Amino acid sequence: MQITENKPNPAVLELAVELARADIERDLQAAAKRLAGHIEVPGFRKGAAPYDILSRHVGGEAKIYEGALQAIVGRTLESAIRERGIEVAGNPDISITKMVPPFGVSYKAVMVLLPSVVLGDVSKIKVQKKDAAATEADVAKAVQTIREMHATEAAVGRPAKQGDKVILDLEVKRDGVVIEHGAAKDFPLTLGEGRFIPGFEEQIIGLKAGGKKEFELKFPEQYYAKSLAGKPAQFSVSVKQVFERTVPEMDDAFAQELGHSQTAEDLREQIRRSLQYEKEREERERFEMAAMDELVKRSEFGEIPDQLIAREARKMLAELEQNVIRQGMKFGDYLESIKKSKEDLEKEFRPKAGHRVKISLVGREFGKQERVQVSDDEVARELAIAKKAYASQPELAAELESREYRDYVRNMLASRKIFRTLAEKVSK
Repeated sequence: MQITENKPNPAVLELAVELARADIERDLQAAAKRLAGHIEVPGFRKGAAPYDILSRHVGGEAKIYEGALQAIVGRTLESAIRERGIEVAGNPDISITKMVPPFGVSYKAVMVLLPSVVLGDVSKIKVQKKDAAATEADVAKAVQTIREMHATEAAVGRPAKQGDKVILDLEVKRDGVVIEHGAAKDFPLTLGEGRFIPGFEEQIIGLKAGGKKEFELKFPEQYYAKSLAGKPAQFSVSVKQVFERTVPEMDDAFAQELGHSQTAEDLREQIRRSLQYEKEREERERFEMAAMDELVKRSEFGEIPDQLIAREARKMLAELEQNVIRQGMKFGDYLESIKKSKEDLEKEFRPKAGHRVKISLVGREFGKQERVQVSDDEVARELAIAKKAYASQPELAAELESREYRDYVRNMLASRKIFRTLAEKVSK
């Protein structure tokens, strides 16, 4: 194996790797064995066909080479990185420069190098703990939410009032033109929930089924769609149905109906415990992040490669896109509503992306210093939980078994341990 190094800048290392046939022979043999286990070769059991016969059967060695490439690059590059004692950020960019059976293989690996990190003094970090108790107001709000979820509805002919549910046809216009996503049919709205802009529900109260109304309202100054923020618009509504909602009392019968407990007091106590657990979890995560932010402030960094920040900004954009899609919107429509492009958002994300990169670098260095490790048993337990959660989606089973997902789980568990260990040191 011959390796030629090139550093176009201090943050990037390029390795040109040339491998002779002898360097990759074992990878080719292993790939051939895997391939033989999936195809029929006349005169041989599956997986038993010799290399030369299998090669002729599949039309030459090219298919075997293709099957061995990932193992070849993974094994040889890992060795090269280890020998040089370097730390690489993310996955290297790999390009195959030569692959001509029956000879060797050549490839180029471009790697972004992690900058140096000098950790600050953890003993000097002070983070104030906050009260994490669930209050009576928290319990009352949760109880009301559960009651509202189990409300019954009955159509009525009277005018709509606070607490009713109405079914609307709606149009919103500006300058006589319906705004984007400004028309809806059979839209359900519970009066009193405050889902629309201020003043809208008040215009609906008093209308009966079949009633129509036109009115003008101004969008809030901080409205999420910047093109509408602070602007007036004309609303046209038609009430199709009015439903009176009956919210059940929080009594023993209701508690038993839910199947959680026998009495209303027992149900309240379960809700209190659940809220308490959630409050403690939120406070623990807040404290852990505050401790990490303080350590980042006290640490020193070498020059952080722009590639790391750009990669993190793209990751943040992907996270935002997934969140928008989960809320039932198309990402293109969301971008249009805020009048920005993906490139605009990536640019806006860069300061926060830079901070996230620093958190990752500090966490990695702190984990090494504290010798934080994740055992195979811990990974197996986490995988078992994931498999149970997705038992009804067998199409995901293969993904949960993949090496990539195992690596993801190991990294996630390591991150949890790192944050928890830091928080414990700061708490002392």
